[in-house]
Amino acid sequence: MHKILLVDDMRSFLDLEASFLSRAECRLLTASTGLEAIRVARLEKPDLVVLDIEMPEMNGIQACRILRSDAVTARIPVIVLTSMQLEDEARRAGASHFLRKPIDEPTFLAEVKRFLPVVERAETRVAVEAPVTLERDGETIEARMVNLAPTGFYVASAALPPIGTRYDVSFPLPGGPEGRLVRGLAFVVRHGQDPAGFGCRFRQHSSAIPAVTEWVGRAAAGR
Repeated sequence: MHKILLVDDMRSFLDLEASFLSRAECRLLTASTGLEAIRVARLEKPDLVVLDIEMPEMNGIQACRILRSDAVTARIPVIVLTSMQLEDEARRAGASHFLRKPIDEPTFLAEVKRFLPVVERAETRVAVEAPVTLERDGETIEARMVNLAPTGFYVASAALPPIGTRYDVSFPLPGGPEGRLVRGLAFVVRHGQDPAGFGCRFRQHSSAIPAVTEWVGRAAAGR
């Protein structure tokens, strides 16, 4: 199984990137600083490193240079993620490729697949018509869910929150007990059309996943 090392000092970005890879057949490793990334890379020898630039102790540019200068890690592909205009410096440091934040799920997965033959598990997605509430820092979005899968859902909405926005979500499962809501954490991972709206992925180990997985399985089987 391929190993991918995700490096970012912000937990929310690590969680977002992990959600992008929730269906991928791979083992995820994480680090929150450049120094930690070097230690993990030397120990685990991942097949790919996804490295943020702006980090404490040692930034991503410095970490990339060290990874490239070490015989143990020199051949590992490194994708650099940044919101800064540092593409040329990243290339000089030895980055295999770079991506600018914010980044959506399709773009992220396409770049990962450039370097690894990652296999994504098939996912059952069921059409639904259900209200969904998304809450964050006093902001509330009341919207309409149009499909649901064990790892996430799609919302029809004219409002398009930024990619990476994390929400506390709650929604009823069609046919479930009246008044009972499924609750969990989810990230906005893509914007879409037909219908206009946005896709969300549940955070790994979200409390919503077991109930949704069971419901989707029954719905897909026609029970």
